[in-house]
Parts: sequence; structure tokens; C-alpha cells
Amino acid sequence: MATGEHRESLSSEVKRLEGEVGPHAHHPLLHLPIFEQLKQRNVFRVAVLYLVVCWLILDPLHVVFHMLDVPVWANRLVLMLMAVGFPAVVIFAWVYEITPEGLKPTVEVPHGDSLRKLTGRKLDRAIIAVLAVALAYFVVDKFWISKHFERSARVTAAAPATSGDTGSLPAFAPSPHSIAVLAFSDLSAEGNQGYFADGIAEEILNVLAHVNGLKVASRTSSFQFRKSDLGATAIAQKLGVRHILEGSVRKAGDTVRISAQLIDASTDQHEWSQSFDRPLNTANLFAIQDEIAKSIVEHLAATMESAADLASPMARKADTASEDAYDLYLKGRALFIARSTQNLVAAIAPLRAAVAKDPKFARAWEMLGAVLCLGRYWNYGDAADYRAGVDAIDTALRLDPNLSLAYAVRGQIQIDMIPGQDGAIGWDDSLASDSRAIEHDATDATAYAYRGETYAALGYFDRALSDYQRCQDVDPGYGVCRGHVARTYFYVGRTDDALSQLEVVMANGYFWLDIDAAQAIAARGDRFGVLAILWRTYQGDPELIRPLFRALTDPTFNDRDRQDAVALVIKTKNTFVPSALLILKAYEQITSATMDPPIWWTRDDAWVQSQSRKRLMESWHLPQYWRKHGFPPQCRAKGESDFECR
Repeated sequence: MATGEHRESLSSEVKRLEGEVGPHAHHPLLHLPIFEQLKQRNVFRVAVLYLVVCWLILDPLHVVFHMLDVPVWANRLVLMLMAVGFPAVVIFAWVYEITPEGLKPTVEVPHGDSLRKLTGRKLDRAIIAVLAVALAYFVVDKFWISKHFERSARVTAAAPATSGDTGSLPAFAPSPHSIAVLAFSDLSAEGNQGYFADGIAEEILNVLAHVNGLKVASRTSSFQFRKSDLGATAIAQKLGVRHILEGSVRKAGDTVRISAQLIDASTDQHEWSQSFDRPLNTANLFAIQDEIAKSIVEHLAATMESAADLASPMARKADTASEDAYDLYLKGRALFIARSTQNLVAAIAPLRAAVAKDPKFARAWEMLGAVLCLGRYWNYGDAADYRAGVDAIDTALRLDPNLSLAYAVRGQIQIDMIPGQDGAIGWDDSLASDSRAIEHDATDATAYAYRGETYAALGYFDRALSDYQRCQDVDPGYGVCRGHVARTYFYVGRTDDALSQLEVVMANGYFWLDIDAAQAIAARGDRFGVLAILWRTYQGDPELIRPLFRALTDPTFNDRDRQDAVALVIKTKNTFVPSALLILKAYEQITSATMDPPIWWTRDDAWVQSQSRKRLMESWHLPQYWRKHGFPPQCRAKGESDFECR
């Protein structure tokens, strides 16, 4: 009986408590004004606490994300999640104070007002603690961390480079008006728009490169850090620039988002960032590129003593109204830049499709002509393809007479025509085309390389080296330039310097064959090095590797072996047939029809003194050009019709 009375007593007490703390419809706070309800339920306290905690999280998180090269959209995602969480936290605070801890049926639970006062005091203490932490972080960041990094930056800039420490970065004191544009990230859902992101970044780079007073790292140099783990500061130090522009591109249906952010590498701080969401068409794409370039230049100019030190970028108009043609052009250009036989062959189809969609798209014609004309040097295509390439270059220049690459390719075409011409006019035409290419774009490294090759073919090695050096200055990461320097060093007898240059070229991932290199390495007893060069050069014709290796390294290689090897060589269409014939000493087989004639290969005295070499010079009209413009140092005239070269 007592137990029953006790149970009934507890039941009555629970009902009494439920009457005080619930149900909600009878809660006394609900009869107060809304502002007073928010105050009584501690909603304001919770909101302030939430915002302060978010600020404490965001600031260091931004630094961590930047150190890890996390894309800028990740910062925005965190901010959006925090924004979404704010109303959720406020609602939770509201509901919690309506149903305080008194929901648990225990007679010791105080009334709701006492709970709110207790909860409010706890929240006040939490807010004070968090604000103290925030204030301490602000003071440390403002007056210690920032000063520490500023002092470190000054010490780094002033410290001399240690010559013996080849792995350390150079002293970092670049010009404030210098920048590198890194390859933009492809954020498309399929992940197959890398060529498009590269194209957008390169277009922006080209606009900036033509701004007077602004130093811009070349595409080859800056894009090599595409997959690098280095941070912005380390990349800037390697490129010798103060600022880094990085960004991303996302295509989704008929829209495109391009995001870009400018980083001051000396402080590792973001100076400017912006995202552009536009309908996907070429007018918008070019407008975004120009707007990004203009914003960057204006920002950099504002930091200089005189804004006149930096010219405004030239506004451009889209040179095609077809978004499909522009997309195909970017795809073909990306393959052209990543030169290999496979990539160049693959570039033909999208470029042909681009000019079919827009027959007035001059740059697409220019790129198509370059790809088709390169076929004779990369072992693809036929005479019809080459002729189509010549016509494409003519079309490009007719549509736009200011295209640098088109003039550079035309210069190579004019050299190809020299053996069939009467006289030396082709050399003058080629040099004029190369010079026009440079005139229209002084940042075109390919034009300097082509003109250097022309001077080298004529025997003017000092002029060739000058152009190759300019090529390297414009684009330090362009391996072709350094490879040509090595070849020219071989021509003038600087074998050690030539091998040093080739070592740098190949260590940076760019293969370069020179017949002089193969023979010089063989003379040093490096059989494995010789074999590696031959394998890389003649992998498309592997039957040539063994006989050529024996010719360079085996004293028992006899005349019969040589004849058999020559028979194999003349059946192939390999670009490096002249090199193979020189290794085999088959001088009579080297004619004006042979691509890339090795006239200036001078390590073999028998070749230097041979009539085959002299006939080759005559078929390329070198003596006629020399009599008109002057003989190079290694050659001289003999009477009115003869000459000799050492």
C-alpha cells in the first residue's frame, strides 16, 4: 500500500513539473515580446559565440589551405557551410531554452528561469574565454608572426647565394612588376578540359607578356610547375618573379566559371581574387581574359611609385565567334605544344575541324599550317600534307598579317625550297620572315630559335648563338634553345661546353640528339650512353641501332658491315638519316634532298675535306649567299668561283 501511495506521489510530482517546464504551448516565455524571448533564451549569446568561433577557425584555416595549395573554392565551401550552420545553431538555442534541462523528471530540478540564468552565466564565461583567445591570436599574428616573416623575407632577400649549395634557392629580390601565370586547374566534372584551362591561362599570359614594363615568366617555364608540390613562394623564387597568378576553369553545359587569384610571393599573401560566371561563348571568354589582365596590371601599378611605369594591357576582340572552333583550336594547340610524333598527328584532326567551323579563324589556320609542315621533320604525313600546310600558312597571313608563328613557319618553308631554286634568294627570304615574326612578337622564342638555326646553317655561329641566347632569355624552360646552343658549341670545337649544355637539356626532360654528342661520348668510352642515345633516336627503326652502335664502338666493324648498314639506312624515312650516314661514313649518300643536312659536322676530317660536303654546300647555295653577304670565319673565297671551308 505504501508502495502504491509512493508511486502515486511521484506521478503527481512529475505532472507538476511538466506543468512548469512543458508542454511548450503553456511555457510562460511564449507570452513575452519576441526580442525579450531571444534575450531570455540566450539566443544572442549563442549567436555571438558561434560567429567568434567561426572567425577563429577561418583565419588559420585559410593559411593552412594556402600552404597545402588547396583551391580557392575550398575556402568558399567552408564559409558557406558555416553560413548554413548559423541558423541551425540559432534554432537549436531557441529550442533548447524552451525545453531546458528540467525536462528530466526529478524533484531537484530548479525552475526554468533559474536554468536560463545558469545557462546564461555559462555562455557569458564561454564567450569571454573565446574572445580572450581571439584577442591573443590577433596580437600574436599582428605583432609577432607578421614581423617575423617580414624580417625573414628581408634577411632572405639580402642574403647572398652560396655557390656551393646548388640545392638552395637563390636570393629572392625580384622586381615588383614581375609575374608568372601558372597552369590553371581543370575543375570540370569529367576532368577532361585540361587543354581548355591551359589555353585560358596562356591567353592571359600572352596579354600580360605584351604589357610594357611588366616582366612575365614564359609559358614553358611557369607551366612546368603544373603538378609540383612547391608553394607559391618557392615557385616564384625559381622563376625570379614577385607575383604568382593561379586559377581554375570549370565548364558546365553552356556556362563557364573562371577563377583567378594573385599572390605576392614575398609575403605569401593573396592580393586579389575574383571569379567570373558567364555564358560560354568566345566574346565572354576574351572579355574575362582581358578583365583579369587589366585588374592585375591596375593592382600592380597601384603599388608602384609611378603608374606610368606600367602600360595598360591592349584590349582584344575574339578572333572567332564560334565557341566550338575556339575549343578545337585550344585542343590542337595543346597537342602542338606537347610536341611528339603522336601528339602532332593527333592535333591535325581538331585543327582541321576548327577551320571547317570557322574558315576565317586565322590562328587556327596558323596552327594547322605549323603542324602539317612539321610532318617532314617528325616522320608523319606526305607531300600532299606538306603542301596543305604551306597553303594554310598563306591563308593565315592573308586573314591576319600580324601572326608571329605563321611568319616563323614560312621562314622554314622558304629554307626547304632553297635546293630547288636558282640562287640564294631563299636565305634572304627566310631571314626576313623570321625577323618579321620577332617584330610582331618579341616574346616568340620559336622565332628566335628558327632564325638562329638559319644563321647556323649559313655558318654564322656568333649570330646563331646570339639568337639562341635571346630565345633562352625569353623562355628559359624551352629545351630546344639550349639544345641548339650545344650543337653550335660542337661546330666550333667546344665539346665540353656542348656536353654540359646537353646534360642540362636532358636532365630537364627534353631529349636532344646530336651526332657530335654520340661520337664524343663514344670517344670517352661510355658505351651505355651511346646505346641510350641511339635507342632513343632510332626506336622507330630498331634494326638500325645495333649496326650504328658497332660503327661507333666496335673496332672490328668492317666494310661489309658498313655496306649492310647503309642498305638498311637508305630504306628508312627516319628524320635522323643524315646522322646515320655520317656515322657510317657514307658521305656520297648525303644529298641536298636529305633533310637537315649536317654540313657543319666537323669531328670527322674525312667528311670536312670530302667533295660530298662541298657539293652539299653548293646545292644549298651557300657560296652564292656568302659572296653577297660575306663569308663566315671558317670559310673563304678562292678566286671568283671557288671556295673552301675548314
